[in-house]
Amino acid sequence: MSPSNLTPPQKSTIHNCLLDLLESSSLNNPSFLPQALASLLESQGFGIEMSGIYISSDKDAENIPEYLENGIAFEFMESHVSLPFHEAINCILDWCKVNNVAEKLDIEPTLLKLKKKYG
Repeated sequence: MSPSNLTPPQKSTIHNCLLDLLESSSLNNPSFLPQALASLLESQGFGIEMSGIYISSDKDAENIPEYLENGIAFEFMESHVSLPFHEAINCILDWCKVNNVAEKLDIEPTLLKLKKKYG
């Protein structure tokens, strides 16, 4: 499944997950998206209250949802979408491009590393 083959509900889950990570903040972080992407580079999942991106190669088995067998999963509220590594990374790259996120957050180097590692 390429990003174009996703169903509307799957696209919505991925969009809402990434948007929530982008727009959620804390005192020290204007956005959690850079941290989430950096975690994927380290083969670790990352989650906040309603959203998370999880990876099947996480060293901590507790961080791998039961439904995730191989690849990367996007979660938003009660919904989740699991995709093979390269397809999940393509979804992230496409989403960042469409939403002009890379320049705003200075995450272009991280995106390139993700593409190289998983693409």
